[in-house]
Amino acid sequence: MTGRKIPGAGASLGVIAALVLASGVHAQAYPTRQILVVSSASPGTSGDAGLRLMSAKMSQSMGQPIIVEIRSAARGAQAYAVVSKAAPDGHTITFGTAGTFVYGRFLFKNMTFDVLKDYSPISMSLNSPSYVAIHNSRGINTMRELIDYAKKNPGKLEFGSTGNGSYFHLAGEALKHAAGIDLLHVPYSQANYPQLQTDFLNGRIAIFATTWFNVGPNQHRLKALAIIDRQRSRRAPDVPVVTDLLPNFEPFVVWWGMLGPVGLPTHIANRLAAESKKALQQPDVAPKLDDLGLEIVGSTTEEFATMLRQDINAIGRLVKAIGLQPE
Repeated sequence: MTGRKIPGAGASLGVIAALVLASGVHAQAYPTRQILVVSSASPGTSGDAGLRLMSAKMSQSMGQPIIVEIRSAARGAQAYAVVSKAAPDGHTITFGTAGTFVYGRFLFKNMTFDVLKDYSPISMSLNSPSYVAIHNSRGINTMRELIDYAKKNPGKLEFGSTGNGSYFHLAGEALKHAAGIDLLHVPYSQANYPQLQTDFLNGRIAIFATTWFNVGPNQHRLKALAIIDRQRSRRAPDVPVVTDLLPNFEPFVVWWGMLGPVGLPTHIANRLAAESKKALQQPDVAPKLDDLGLEIVGSTTEEFATMLRQDINAIGRLVKAIGLQPE
């Protein structure tokens, strides 16, 4: 019996093997058309510039056009809504920040999505620590001087943000809480970020928690009083860490990451994560990112999922400590 041949068995097995191989090839066939990246990064920001550098290289490597579409209205909610309803095939993804994905869940009552339930993490691409910076016209040179002035003149120093729930808003509120001072919050819309930059550079806004992208080229107008991070920066080694001055200030950084619709296949998410990291590390891209004050993260999908949960827990503690209420 062991040596007996079954008629047609070889042909049948051959057909099955061919079907299995074909299905495997089909599963790996990605991308098959252009990829749309719906971004909430405001035009003119370092995050937007970093995305365009990254997507150009990814397009070359993946052999398909990558189109960046900016939808920064409503704190990026439009961008996220488009992606959450898209087919989970990797041809429509989003490039977003912690602002809405993390902070918004604590600061807005009408959030229509949950980043942990409605999206598939792909990769945390970039991050950038911010600096508590002040315009030189205010005559304040250290964090101690800022705190002393603010305590003597409550509400007389303004801090700018791109609206309630933004990173800049949360950083300003964290500073107020940690230092026990009163600052005047001046919110701009996210679409008006360029105007916020202009007003800060012209001295109409006193304080802004901004990245090296703004601080570095404008040190003749601005002074960095502290870095919102856990260590000093090689870019500004003389600028103290905020926790050295305010121990109960819990640092948190600006980050940008890619997410897809829920149900995105693992092999597609992994491909996008690997391609984005490779693009960011290219020798003609990495130095430009450095000039923008951006740090390459290039996480895996699993690492990004873990980072999201850690960030949500940390920001939740911060919001509770500050006493901010959702609007």
